Amino acid sequence: MNIFSTYNGMPLLFIVMITCCNIGFNHGCMDEERTALQEITESMGYGHDSYEYSYRSRFFDDCCRWEGVQCSPTSSRVIGIYFYFVKKDSEEQWFLDMSLFSKLKQLQALHLVGNNIGGLDNPEAICELPNLQWLDLSINSIEEEVPPCWGNMPSLRTLDLSKNEFRGNLTSILANISKNIEVIDFSHNLFEGFVPFSILATLSNLKHLGLSYNYHLEVETEDPIWRPSFQVQHLLLADCNLNHQSGQGIPRFLSTQYNLQTLDLSSNSLVGNFPTWLLQNVSSVLSLRSNCFVGQFPEHLQSTLSTLDISDNRFDGHLPLHFDLILPQLFAFNASSNQFSGNIPLSVGELKHLEKVDLSNNRLSGPVPVGLTQNSPLWYLNLSNNSLEGEPLAVNCNMPKLHWLLLHNNHFVGEFPACLSNSLSLRLIDVRNNDLLGTISSLSVLMQLGAFLVGGNQISGHLPKELCEMQMLQYLDFSNNRFSGNIPPCLHKSLVWKNKTQANLWVPIDFTTKGSSRLYQGIPLTLMTGIDFSVNTLVGAIPQAIGELSKLHSLNLSNNHLTGHIPTSFKELNNLESLDLSHNNLTGHLPPEISQMSTLSKFSVAFNNLRGSIPSSTQFSTFSESDFEGNPELCGEPLQRKCSGNDDDDDGRKENPSEKAEDRVFDKPLIFYSFVLISYSLGFWGFIAPLYISAKWRRKYFATVDGWIEHLF
Repeated sequence: MNIFSTYNGMPLLFIVMITCCNIGFNHGCMDEERTALQEITESMGYGHDSYEYSYRSRFFDDCCRWEGVQCSPTSSRVIGIYFYFVKKDSEEQWFLDMSLFSKLKQLQALHLVGNNIGGLDNPEAICELPNLQWLDLSINSIEEEVPPCWGNMPSLRTLDLSKNEFRGNLTSILANISKNIEVIDFSHNLFEGFVPFSILATLSNLKHLGLSYNYHLEVETEDPIWRPSFQVQHLLLADCNLNHQSGQGIPRFLSTQYNLQTLDLSSNSLVGNFPTWLLQNVSSVLSLRSNCFVGQFPEHLQSTLSTLDISDNRFDGHLPLHFDLILPQLFAFNASSNQFSGNIPLSVGELKHLEKVDLSNNRLSGPVPVGLTQNSPLWYLNLSNNSLEGEPLAVNCNMPKLHWLLLHNNHFVGEFPACLSNSLSLRLIDVRNNDLLGTISSLSVLMQLGAFLVGGNQISGHLPKELCEMQMLQYLDFSNNRFSGNIPPCLHKSLVWKNKTQANLWVPIDFTTKGSSRLYQGIPLTLMTGIDFSVNTLVGAIPQAIGELSKLHSLNLSNNHLTGHIPTSFKELNNLESLDLSHNNLTGHLPPEISQMSTLSKFSVAFNNLRGSIPSSTQFSTFSESDFEGNPELCGEPLQRKCSGNDDDDDGRKENPSEKAEDRVFDKPLIFYSFVLISYSLGFWGFIAPLYISAKWRRKYFATVDGWIEHLF
């Protein structure tokens, strides 16, 4: 391992130096500092009876050897605390007394990242630490106003409060911040106020500034006129109402920033032409997502960018023919939700480092470049919602790192890509709404697959048996195809549908449930589960084992040729919100057990051959007549057809055994049709035979018919 590599975001060389210093040179921490650290660890959940506390006390009386604690190699005083994600699994937020740290007089670095801290007691106490240089409280849930003294601590170099719920007026904090500050990150908080960039003009050491995603903040870089004394390396100004008072243009001072590595101006409604010059001013990461820029992609330049996001703007025209020469180091490219047209350049497939591509929601046409999918390092490929043609992937495609594949809503033809069997890390496959044919018969068992979406094609054959072994499936959409055969009885093996194992999806998914398509993202995405086999030619009975999928939220088996009874095991589907069994050939009664499924909000068994009465329940009373229509022998509310005394209305009465036996006899097709034939024959010959035998009867019959004709006409 290279000593310059990292571990948990920290340089390995730095960790080795700390360890060597702590173990080899110091003489043990001071008693008062050890006591303070004990109080700190106890407040974070390490009680006197805990294993971790006793382990430390027994073997490491020297607190300088505790994990996350750094001491000076000369004085043995505590100079650094690095408690990263110590309480990340804590369900409840907690309050931290900051006065405990004031006892560590030589403390230089305080990192309490990701510990689910909800608030701070005595936050001003750390202002008594004259040597504190790094204060990092990011990734918590702290709801506080920032004490004024935090910003002007004389030695402070880094102040990172990002991803919390800090509030208050940010202008006063920045106006009084230490002149020695190098890193300021207040992103993802609840700060407010008007922030003119001119108040930062004298911060000559500033290297990193993050103000992104403070929705009530308004940042202005153009007025009043100012000249920066800094050369910033990382500037994060996403979604902070940037330059709304000066015409919503790109900050002009950026043209004088020659060390920019990262620039994020996303979600500010900025206007203007494609900012070509930024592709050369920024060396690594540039995000212009969700603005109102117009124009075409530049063709004659060369950039060192590794990540470029220009999605959700109004760019148009063709992508450059020699894309690989313009952005040779590109790792991630997002140009989705624009108006780009024409073919995807073949040169995109020549980018050797490209791992993430999103060209969705454009007007692109033509085939997918073969080079993009052959021996490719891609882990994310999204070409959905275009007009692409040809086969979705090359026959010999090979993308062993691929996690996410989205090709839906195009004009792809041919068979389902069998080469995806090489992509064993797949978590999502979405090829819906294309013109794919053939079968899915040679697919590997994809153990990480969470969403398998092939609806809206012309795929035939049986449902793949490999589905039963894909235990992480969360969304399954095989609707609107030509699948035949039986529903696999082994779907109950899914860990997500059955035991609610945490799903591993993060790409938003639109899934049809409750009669409409809904977009699931964020927390709802992880909670939703669904199976859609509708509009196929599936036959046979519904497997009883589906009742074991207790965490399933949506099940659609409509518009098939399913037979048999509705399984009584459905009563175990206690999370099911939508159940559609309409347009099949189901028989028997509605099981009274399913009327007690309190979570159901959408239910339909219309157009089957069900009979008897509809179970009465509070839940079923919320459904309409259309949810039960098309079953001639079904009766009871909400249908207009009332149940007679002979109907089995499931109210507890027992049927007469002789009536049940008679029903079983006449339910047999051979006996039924024989009875019809005999009845027809007897009726026909009972009328014709007398006319054939007696001439007198014939004359009277014809005279009567003639009389009626004369009377009518």
